[in-house]
Amino acid sequence: MPGIAGQHWPDALAHPAFALLAPLTAQLPRVPALADWQRLPPVHTQSGLPLQCVDPSSLSRYYEAEIYELGRIATRDDWHDCFNALVWHSYPRSKAALNALHYRLLPDTGQGPRGPVRDAATLFDECGLIVPYSDPALLELLVGHEWSTLFVDRRDDWGRHIDALVFGHATFENLLAPFTGLTGKCWPVQVEPAFFALPLAARMAQLDSQVCTSLSAGWLTTPRQLPPLPYLGIPGWWPQQDASFYANHSYFRSRRR
Repeated sequence: MPGIAGQHWPDALAHPAFALLAPLTAQLPRVPALADWQRLPPVHTQSGLPLQCVDPSSLSRYYEAEIYELGRIATRDDWHDCFNALVWHSYPRSKAALNALHYRLLPDTGQGPRGPVRDAATLFDECGLIVPYSDPALLELLVGHEWSTLFVDRRDDWGRHIDALVFGHATFENLLAPFTGLTGKCWPVQVEPAFFALPLAARMAQLDSQVCTSLSAGWLTTPRQLPPLPYLGIPGWWPQQDASFYANHSYFRSRRR
């Protein structure tokens, strides 16, 4: 199967979820090959090493150990790993903290049972969204699966009192060809109301710092801490958000009691 390196960025990146990647894709006019990633400003692991994208066949250690001990991240020529590298450059502190968390919990063999902490970390890494909110009532609606109220009645609060910024690289990959049913796992972050007036880069830096701090403090212990979000319901994230769309209860599911 041919790779994606050298291709133009797809039109799907016009979706609002990709806005946070725009400063990076502007520096990389085409989808990068391995050597092209070095054109971006360097990011570092928590062990202090600059991150280098490498061919997976060159790895000598388990994936997370290779990153932490050598600063080398396996990067295949596909969308999944391309978005993973872009997220490293978008949320460098949080990605480094996730890697350090995995590394601390690795058995000496680099294999073995994962456990709930690493399961939760992987879910967030793959399909996570960071959800800043200034009104706790909006988070209660999300956790309670009150989707009609959250997405329709409180539609004007999106971008003003609550938002969702994609973190998971698999979520970015899915949004290249979205379909009803896509759901992510949320990391809620309470912020001050003034947060939403900040430039996007400043908002991302603040969220990156807060998520990193929580990860390093051991906040993440189980996947149950990450509530689900049917994110195509976010205003502007699906082309036809009419009454029948939000009435699809197989997608916008009620919370199990």
